[in-house]
Amino acid sequence: MRNLGVGICLLVLFSLTNNIFAQIKKSPNPRQPVAADPSFFRSLGSTPTHMAASSNMSADASAATMQQPQRIVSVPTFISAFRFHGQVFPYTMIGQAPQAHSTTVIPTSYVPISFVFDEFVDQNGNNIVIDATAINNEILNSPEFLPSPFSTGNTQFTDAVQRAEFFHIINRDGDNDADDSWHTLFGRPRILTPVLVEVPVGSSQVFVLPDGTFFALIDINFINSQLFTLLQTENVDIHELSIMLTRNAVYGDFKNGQPLDCCIGGFHNALETNQIQNNIFVQVFAFSTSLDPDVADGIFGDTAVFSDINALSHEIAEATDDPFGNNITPSYQVPGAPAGTCQNNLEIGDVIENLSPDYTSVTLHGFTYHPQTMGLLQWFEGRSPSDAIGGAYSYPDTTRLTSPFTPCPSTK
Repeated sequence: MRNLGVGICLLVLFSLTNNIFAQIKKSPNPRQPVAADPSFFRSLGSTPTHMAASSNMSADASAATMQQPQRIVSVPTFISAFRFHGQVFPYTMIGQAPQAHSTTVIPTSYVPISFVFDEFVDQNGNNIVIDATAINNEILNSPEFLPSPFSTGNTQFTDAVQRAEFFHIINRDGDNDADDSWHTLFGRPRILTPVLVEVPVGSSQVFVLPDGTFFALIDINFINSQLFTLLQTENVDIHELSIMLTRNAVYGDFKNGQPLDCCIGGFHNALETNQIQNNIFVQVFAFSTSLDPDVADGIFGDTAVFSDINALSHEIAEATDDPFGNNITPSYQVPGAPAGTCQNNLEIGDVIENLSPDYTSVTLHGFTYHPQTMGLLQWFEGRSPSDAIGGAYSYPDTTRLTSPFTPCPSTK
């Protein structure tokens, strides 16, 4: 991705008051949002995708996550490894090793990120705002944080996926009834101060649906810079998984104020924040969007893509299985992508996102959520048969991947 020069403009959103809006820089040539047109997004190649895992850590920190984990101050993790064609591939995951047969509760924090646009105004001449706090309850009461029924147990979504990977270890009594006690659970998130991000001229395009709903395509480089600033200004805890969520926005590259592509729904990352003596402090975070169903339909022609927790589940699950962004695997052909599209990392969501549909449905307290199906560790291991639950390579939808990865030419 390009690194465009952008300014930092974060505002704390206690309430949307006139005092706050007095600080907003209005464009001398304000624009009204563009009527949503599916053909526009198709022209940009509107494929729902996620940025590849990245790690803002030094080589010393990256090595320590695998070789000297006692030096790392971060979320709880464990280390294991697998072999493929004689080569050892170590990996780090959030939680405790499944052999511990115990439950780990991961502290979390949650920051809703709203947007106000310098360049775009409504029919009354007011700067357009997209408020993320309106969906707080929908997200916090989702299967990411509350138990739901899965074949691996009545539990949170990401825990259900991780249990599927290690079911051959945790199912000690062999009765396949999902009653064994190993879990990696996310604690109820601390809700941090909501943030209002001021989007400058040239960093976005705002659209409007016939019902008046606003949504935006925003420069990914701009939002990336804002997130790193946010991690330094919000009251995040190094021991937490920090979750940051926007609403009704997707991301892409911009040049000269114009979008070049679409549509990124999120990413996860690990940020080395400090080193004190021999201890290295690393903040793990997940960032994603959440689209209203009509916005998802307007962009992708599918009301579930990136809606509710679809994008968020991708990022949280990947942060769990690859928290520091340095779990290397054999090079594999990405399923559903053009031949020669290869990756070599343990990104369990990426290997599903090109398959349609990529999601499953979970109904909780009368609301239907659409978490993304994930690839399982056994797929990346090249293990045949799979020793995951039911011999699966993907979960919860076991039909998405039915055999191990296809090696890219460099690994044949």
